Amino acid sequence: MVQIAPERCSGCGRCIVACPEKILTLATFGPKKRAVLTDPSRCTYCKACFEACPLDAVTFLPPKL
Repeated sequence: MVQIAPERCSGCGRCIVACPEKILTLATFGPKKRAVLTDPSRCTYCKACFEACPLDAVTFLPPKL
């Protein structure tokens, strides 16, 4: 599953654009926006979001079998 580190995410949206499954969105937390995962069950672990993030805010947990 994708994890977004809130302290690292700048809210640039590059991960959202890169995701072929369109399961990331921007959400507002106080004065800051950041990426959030909307449907973890649809993640294919393609890592496009990871590769697109300039701040290394995206990490992955191994899939549950």
